[in-house]
Amino acid sequence: MTENNVNVNVDNAEVKNPIYSSKFLMNKELFYDFCSVSYNKTKKMFFIFFCLVAYLIGINLLIGNYDIVVGFGPFISFLMLLTYFRTKKSIKINYERNLISAGKESTLNYELFEDKIVSHVDELKREYFYHQITKFFETKNFILLHLQHNLHVTIEKNNLNLSVDEVKDFLMNKCTLVKKKKFINCANDKKWSLVFLVALIFVSIVGTVLGLVLKMNSIF
Repeated sequence: MTENNVNVNVDNAEVKNPIYSSKFLMNKELFYDFCSVSYNKTKKMFFIFFCLVAYLIGINLLIGNYDIVVGFGPFISFLMLLTYFRTKKSIKINYERNLISAGKESTLNYELFEDKIVSHVDELKREYFYHQITKFFETKNFILLHLQHNLHVTIEKNNLNLSVDEVKDFLMNKCTLVKKKKFINCANDKKWSLVFLVALIFVSIVGTVLGLVLKMNSIF
């Protein structure tokens, strides 16, 4: 999930004078905060299916297709429930895997230069270029630069050598391939994912009960 598994190693030459830098220990709290970005697509998907299920239940109740109402809502709710818990479990597994792989919580250091980003993950050095960045995200503690294959450069806000807003402006000017020049805030995406999931399940239960009652009334 994190960017420390891909890309080429930085040359052995010493890199000097970064414009911005951020060094931090990726502990469990920060890792879970970083993984808030994993719920961004989940939140959108749950909202879309909530609207879809609510619309289809309403339409089919009006026209008397009670069997569709009884079957459709619970089925979609079950799939979305699996998606939520799979995402939650995946985050836990990724944290444990990183911890076992490194043998400890890793220290990350990111240096932003005029032409590239250099990362130091424990003893490993890598470099990235601004044209590789495709999206901007942020959480409570991180500025996240999205790369291919759902990877991210993780810049911790609290340990930046200058202000967060200044770094954001710098990145928006440098990352020319990013279409939406804004940072998508994912800090509450897990909460909103759960809200939309609960709303979806509630609508499905109400629709199923109404469908069964109306179906029984139509029979008798």
